[in-house]
Amino acid sequence: MSISHFLRHLLLCSLLLNAGIALASSDYADTAIPIRIAYPQALNGQIPLALDKSGIAKSKGLDAEYTFFQNGPPMMEALAAGSVDVVVSSYQPFATFISKQPNKAVPVANLGHASYSLLVPKGASEKSLADLKGKRIALSFGSDSHLDLLRSIRNQGLNPASDFKLLNMAPNELNLALSQGFAEAALIRQPQVTRLEKEFGLRNIQTWPHYFLVIASSDFLARQPAAKERLLDALCETVVYITRNEDQAAKWFGERLRLSPEIVKTLSAQNPLFKGVKDVGDVHIEFDAVYRQSFNDWLAASFENGLIKDRVEPLKE
Repeated sequence: MSISHFLRHLLLCSLLLNAGIALASSDYADTAIPIRIAYPQALNGQIPLALDKSGIAKSKGLDAEYTFFQNGPPMMEALAAGSVDVVVSSYQPFATFISKQPNKAVPVANLGHASYSLLVPKGASEKSLADLKGKRIALSFGSDSHLDLLRSIRNQGLNPASDFKLLNMAPNELNLALSQGFAEAALIRQPQVTRLEKEFGLRNIQTWPHYFLVIASSDFLARQPAAKERLLDALCETVVYITRNEDQAAKWFGERLRLSPEIVKTLSAQNPLFKGVKDVGDVHIEFDAVYRQSFNDWLAASFENGLIKDRVEPLKE
């Protein structure tokens, strides 16, 4: 493709994205690839939802079917069962998956990060994790936040088992642990953190980044070798679409989560994936050497802290 042809193609894509319309390019004129995509009730679900609603997946030669899950572990079970081909998830669900099913799935992209936070009720005296020594913390075991909490406790010279009482609860029950007095603190992910701060005055005493991954079945990629390139192309254009159509994208996702679109827009702006994006060339979703090392460090910590039973070989390029 010549430089002039490429620039014309890029300009056309930009115009279509601005209008909220997706058309199939000549690069994807052959038969559409069927692909089953799963995403969670968390901020990493905004991109696959916009991928669906905008029509971009279809324009990139993907015949996509979408499934919505509450959190990561059930999605990974669906991936293991062959019920889905691609999941939008995070570090710990993938670490758990490959510890049990090595080489059955691979990360194909990063989608930046949001966060999760340790919250206490309005008026609580605790101002730090150390202040919660001897008290109850509600969280979801086996999650990204679980590992970060264990590491943070140990980094302060404390013992998670003897110095705290950790209560395992489903993500949608964590707010009840505080409101009903079952725990003195709860570890909750976005976008619920911002909603609970605004509506109930809960106070944030510590925050960690929540890293997002796109993970694909190895069998699916072997059966459909063109799928990865098409998916990455579609994801990049979806990131651009969200930055150019933030009101519409926030409305879609807000309706899905029963959340104010303004909260969605505020939190999307905090994801470094969207910063400085004006066109597809500004989007960086590569699972590159930096992300690979970050995940491998996480994988080792997951074993050392008992979230996975066996040590797993680090990912290689």
